[in-house]
This record gives sequence, structure tokens and C-alpha cells, in this order.
Amino acid sequence: MKKKTDHLKFIDYEFYQGDCPYKVNTDTAVLGMFLDLMKHKSVLDIGTNTGALLLYAHYHGADKLCGVDIHEDALKIAEENLKRHDCNFTLINSRIQDLECEKFDVIICNPPFFEMNNVTDDKYLKEAMFEESLPLEELFVSLRRFMKANGEAYLIYQADRFPELYDMCKAHKLKIMKMAFMHDVHSKHALRVLVKLKIGPMSKLKILDPILIDKGEPVTYK
Repeated sequence: MKKKTDHLKFIDYEFYQGDCPYKVNTDTAVLGMFLDLMKHKSVLDIGTNTGALLLYAHYHGADKLCGVDIHEDALKIAEENLKRHDCNFTLINSRIQDLECEKFDVIICNPPFFEMNNVTDDKYLKEAMFEESLPLEELFVSLRRFMKANGEAYLIYQADRFPELYDMCKAHKLKIMKMAFMHDVHSKHALRVLVKLKIGPMSKLKILDPILIDKGEPVTYK
């Protein structure tokens, strides 16, 4: 019996999610399309889950993919998805804090950014969504460990926590090259901020048009 598959938003890539409790959402799709062309580049996806962001990187031209995740079951699904599209990939079951590997041209991360509380007893969701599993400081230490000298990083984060993100960039000498805010059409305030980072002092940056969503579905990309 053929497995039921979805298609990733914006790109015609068939994608299997299985019984993974943390499904691909709008944040993933928008971050995937926020990526620039990365032909012949190596990419590390921190918290790769079922491999969606690696497939967006592949769509944008990356030819060497590496995903790291603490959930072995999710990585098994990621392997199936990446093989489906003939990707050159490596998957590693590890915390990023414990990883030992080479440096990369590009790092992508949709990190767990909700502040810890007791809203769920689901261990998987806590590790996927709440920052205790990957505090912002530890994420930025990892970015600097695995970025090449001329490398780039792409992140999505809660918009109302942008000051923390900016301070962390300054502390770790990463400059914001471009950014965009994602808004729900029914809300007055931005929900997410997307940033592209490079090593170096802060300088002028490109602020893109807002990205609009309606009930979780993108209305506009840029």
C-alpha cells in the first residue's frame, strides 16, 4: 500500500511525514523560501526533524546536506524523504551541542523558541518547541562552531523576542544581512522574524517586505 504523502509549500517536492507528532508548519515553509540560492554549497540543518528544510536547501541548489536531530524516529523519515529526491545527505542522531563534524557553508535552523512552561507533558513537543532543549546562547555557540569563515546562517524566531536575537548576534559577532517579519493578516503584531546571518560586525541590512499568512497559510511570500 502506497504511503500517503504531502507536497511542501512553494515547491513541488513530495514529502512523507508518517506518524511524526511535530508536522511541518508555516514557519518551516517560509524559512525554506527565505533561503538564497546556494548552488554547490554544503548545508547543516539543526533540528532537521523529517528533513523538510534540507529539501528546501536542495531546491535552492545545495548539493551536500547534513541533518542533526535528537529524535531517531524522525531521522528515519528524513532519510526516506531525502532518498526520494536523490539527495547527497548525512543524518546524525545527536544534540547539536555534542556534535563533532566539519564546518559548513550554510546553517539552517527553525529552533525551539517558546519559553519553558508546563503546557504539555509530551516530551517530543517539549524538545521540539521549548527552548530548554536548545537555549539561544547554545544555538549561537553552535553556529560559530560549524560555520565556515565566509559561511551563512538562516533562522526564524519569535518576533517579540527579536531584541534577544539581536543581542546574541552582536555577542557572537554575527551580522544580520537581511530580515523579514511574518504577520498574520488578523493580527496587529508580527509573529516571527527571519534573519540571514554572516560572520562580521553589524552593517547595513536589507529589510524585506512583510510575509503575510492567513490561518496558517501563506498569502504572500515576499
